[in-house]
Amino acid sequence: MFARSSNNKQRKTRTLTNRRYPTERMGMSVKCMVFCDGDILLLQKKDREGLRPWEFPGGGLEFGEDLQDAALREVREETGLTVEILDVAGLWSYKRSKLQFLTGLIFIAKAKSKEVVLSDEHTDFAWVKPSEFYKYRLQDSLRKALENIQESSEKGQELRHYFVDTFKA
Repeated sequence: MFARSSNNKQRKTRTLTNRRYPTERMGMSVKCMVFCDGDILLLQKKDREGLRPWEFPGGGLEFGEDLQDAALREVREETGLTVEILDVAGLWSYKRSKLQFLTGLIFIAKAKSKEVVLSDEHTDFAWVKPSEFYKYRLQDSLRKALENIQESSEKGQELRHYFVDTFKA
């Protein structure tokens, strides 16, 4: 776009409509504590940094998707397991960066089998005795989620006490 000045010279003016500014983003995520025969499932994340932290199966919601449906889908996509949702462990929030904020829900689920088929998002899996949970380096967002989980149910309070308060490193 050009504007004419009083001396008939053309000068370029800026329009701000095409300029891109970083925008704040808020995402919604679900995770599942999957239990089978008293063990809990952890997945080792394939990450760009090569840190390979451990996490629960889960991920972001698709537009219009129900929370429970998203949790079942994510577990199936990442592990090949079909699970039964039993309860809600609690709600959590995590600030990824200055402009990204994630909020989510952790479900408690039960699997009938330990036969995991990993997706390409993960490098390994482990069925862990709750007493050994503290030995695994958790993904930062999961660790913070467990530390900050709102005690929304009796089961959530019990799990928070067991996984966070009991095994704080």
